[in-house]
Amino acid sequence: MTLAREEVIAALNNQETGKIPISFWRHFAVDEFTNVFQEPAVLQTNLGGHQKYYNAVDVDFAKTMLDGYFAYPFRGVDDPRSLTNLQRLRPLNQDDPWITGQVELAQQQQIAGKRPTFITMFSPMLLFKWALIKHYAEPLLLADQRFTDLYEQDPSLVFQVLEVIADDQIKVVQAIMANTTVDGIYYSTQSIQDSRLRDDTQFFKQVMEPIDLKVQEGINQVSRLNILHICGFDGATNHLEWFTNYPLQVVNWATGIDGYSLGEGKKLFGDRPVMGGFDNSTTGILYRGTKEQIQTEVKRLIDEAGHRGIILGADCTVPRDISYERLNWAIEAAHQG
Repeated sequence: MTLAREEVIAALNNQETGKIPISFWRHFAVDEFTNVFQEPAVLQTNLGGHQKYYNAVDVDFAKTMLDGYFAYPFRGVDDPRSLTNLQRLRPLNQDDPWITGQVELAQQQQIAGKRPTFITMFSPMLLFKWALIKHYAEPLLLADQRFTDLYEQDPSLVFQVLEVIADDQIKVVQAIMANTTVDGIYYSTQSIQDSRLRDDTQFFKQVMEPIDLKVQEGINQVSRLNILHICGFDGATNHLEWFTNYPLQVVNWATGIDGYSLGEGKKLFGDRPVMGGFDNSTTGILYRGTKEQIQTEVKRLIDEAGHRGIILGADCTVPRDISYERLNWAIEAAHQG
């Protein structure tokens, strides 16, 4: 049974709780990068998937998916891989369909009942690099390579593009928080994975961090409870210690990949509430484990991290074909405290 809303909110506010909140989330579209303006049916696939999921899995809070709106529209630009084209980028109007459509989606995603609900938002850098490849036809890491190529050719222009996207993302969060009753934003960011920039502290401090902080400060101005997701999807790595200045209230990261357990991460982030613990891949305990293995892992995570400001979950989205029974086994064990 799902925990009471008040108990979940208490944990998200770093309070000790008798039972540990837990949640998982997944994509429902076959291709999450499907453009809703080209294939509008993806919207109903997304919404219908959420409804069935919440009926089947007793998650304690909802982190909804943005399937259909991964593609930033790049108004005025025909080809975001062209520096010449990128010079023509125009900011979005407040009534742009890409903004109003996300508001409408957020309104309809309030199908999670009384569960606290968080709306997904991606960093400008993620939106930029994702526009540089054909998803599921080209390797994901090619996006990072092409972004780095553009940055090396014209760092000033790339930063200007990121600033435009950041301003547009602030428009999105303002519209969502003004027109829905969602509880907050789940902000996903990730370091560029190309070897030329992944370990470059100067790039992080001069480009990535200022852009991320701009959006997060905009989020915090209109929403008091938000989640920072430092994305380790598909093995992506991040220097977790670089992100300690990021101001969102709850932190989620890939514990195995980035080398910090939940308890260690809680110390690193100044005793903020932390979330996660489970490997989200198809090789992890959550996907392959028996009931005993999964529930033993839940107990281990709680023993390691404690009961205050701890929310269990996965590194990132769980596989589409994961057994819901396994998710409910983890939830059952978490609720036993």
